[in-house]
Amino acid sequence: MKVQKLHIIGVATLVILGLAVTVPIWRTTANHDDSQFIASSSLLAGLAPGAAFPFIDTTPQAISSAHIAITDATTNCSPGAAAPSNVKVLVGNAGAVPPVLVSVMGATTNLGISTTPGQCVFHATIRAGQGGVPNIVTDIVVLNGGTSPLTGINTVTASAIVRVDEVTVNWHQHDHGASGSN
Repeated sequence: MKVQKLHIIGVATLVILGLAVTVPIWRTTANHDDSQFIASSSLLAGLAPGAAFPFIDTTPQAISSAHIAITDATTNCSPGAAAPSNVKVLVGNAGAVPPVLVSVMGATTNLGISTTPGQCVFHATIRAGQGGVPNIVTDIVVLNGGTSPLTGINTVTASAIVRVDEVTVNWHQHDHGASGSN
């Protein structure tokens, strides 16, 4: 009888330990974070004056936050001194009707980082719905706001957290045979 009780207590202990180990795993997977980290870089050489480059488009999923860095010429590469001379970065929802895009690169994004004469690094961190950024962000667009094509000193790099658990309302179809508005 004692051996049988010890055997039952041993089995019960193992079951309790097994549950104690697996319950946190179940909770983690039940509440998993449905987001994806993306990153991209590009040289902007040759982008024509006034031309837009749809650098990142996550449609129909939305970007919750992003960090964007560009290199460009400026009148003064000192912290907060001047905005980029040529490269403009717009964020928002390009597929909305009308498009909702705001500029995010100004003088405050100038951190005074320069290792090459005539080139300055600008950084901006955005969060959807904060600091003048639209509530829905699906696009990061680079615009040549200068009067001549961009050169090899012009680059863009961005990283973003994309919410893959929800689809944005009124997302655009990119002309894939769909008609009407979604």
